[in-house]
Amino acid sequence: MGVIFIGLTVTFLVVFAFVNIADYAVYTYKRNSISKAIDYAVTAAVQDIDRGKSFEGLAEGFDENTGRRLSDGVEIDIDRAEKTFLSVFNSNCNKEQTDISRNLLICATFARGQRVSYKIKKSSGEVVDGTVDSPTLIEDRINEAAKGYWPDSDDNSSRIAINGNPKTNMIERGTYLFAYIKCIRITGVFTERELTLSCFGGAKLDRANAQN
Repeated sequence: MGVIFIGLTVTFLVVFAFVNIADYAVYTYKRNSISKAIDYAVTAAVQDIDRGKSFEGLAEGFDENTGRRLSDGVEIDIDRAEKTFLSVFNSNCNKEQTDISRNLLICATFARGQRVSYKIKKSSGEVVDGTVDSPTLIEDRINEAAKGYWPDSDDNSSRIAINGNPKTNMIERGTYLFAYIKCIRITGVFTERELTLSCFGGAKLDRANAQN
């Protein structure tokens, strides 16, 4: 009996281990697919420039002294960007299994003089805007907004970290779009996990062919 019991125990442990491995493998695959969908969505949405509010043309697009291309005053249409983001995300991800429409927060930034202006929009339609002295402060503004919408977003697992430290700042003065998605539910074989993902991208501005 003892040998049979030990054999059954070992068999159970082996099966349990394989089930856990399979469960985590499915979770990892879905998580990576969602991450790619977010990347594609941000890349597309960040190009939705508000032409009515943005400077256009060679006169405003280039520095007269250096000839360098400028990105000051190029503003994203945050409403259109949100629609583009959701459209591209849903086309690359199963919407029935991953509905983010109620858990999405997006932030658009643009340079204004020596400062950086931002707009933060939640899927409910509420918009918060403001200006910061340095692009490194955008990270704090997004986390503060997320905490206001979702009080538990202040824990370490839900806070976004764009800048490792001031010397490794990944955000510059310019036109960027940030996406923050809270509590994405991902189901494996047997278990369901939640995670918070974020992504950002800069607009690929090309004024060379702009018309005055």
